[in-house]
Amino acid sequence: MKRKDRPPPDREEAVGSLEGLQRALSGAGCFRQAHRRPFVVLSYAQSVDGSIAGRNRERIRLSSPESMRVTHGIRALSAGILVGIGTVLADDPRLAAFDGAGPQPQPVVLDTHLKTPPAARLVGRRDARPWLIHRDDLPSSHGSPLREAGAHPMPCALGPDGRIDLAALMTLFCEKRIDSLMVEGGARVITSFLRSRLADLLVVTLSPQFIGGLPVLEVPDSGDSLRTRLKEVRYQPAGPDMILWARPDWGDP
Repeated sequence: MKRKDRPPPDREEAVGSLEGLQRALSGAGCFRQAHRRPFVVLSYAQSVDGSIAGRNRERIRLSSPESMRVTHGIRALSAGILVGIGTVLADDPRLAAFDGAGPQPQPVVLDTHLKTPPAARLVGRRDARPWLIHRDDLPSSHGSPLREAGAHPMPCALGPDGRIDLAALMTLFCEKRIDSLMVEGGARVITSFLRSRLADLLVVTLSPQFIGGLPVLEVPDSGDSLRTRLKEVRYQPAGPDMILWARPDWGDP
């Protein structure tokens, strides 16, 4: 290890602010080499009752301007930012930090069947070519319109559930030298990363409202519990919101 490098983020002190995250991510390169995957920050906004969207998946503003500044700060500190195709179709996000100013993470979409519209805002970005992660048995012709529009379809193996295999995806990110990854959603993606124990830090914006909408976690059909305790918990006020910073306690030695 070079003298200027910091220890990997899993050996660092508790993180409770953007400044702390910046210090932790200074060791993300070491983390990638040690774990063969990026350091994963799972970050999203929810209402008090655990909703991340309306009942029909319609978009609802949850983050205040103050908490959005924190979200954009995390984006700017991350090497990559990932969402599912459902988020792209529902919200048409750009996945950029601070409207394109300053450092930008690599946008990534889990898009098994390449349903991303060529006219999507993130495809039209000129500062970053989005990676569209799709099943590895799709004909190359399926991605031609998206490649012409500016996207970069990338094949990846599927898991037993027919979704993108996250272990294979982590290997791909490692090969692409993505040291840190911000995962923003939606519910299926958040649930999959937690079920696979692929979250190293959680940053959750708690909005003071009840919605009764789409829950942040999908209930497993098998009845398996997703209960996970958190450790090194810190709270940060942000306007009317409260931001929770914590590490999942996976019970590792």
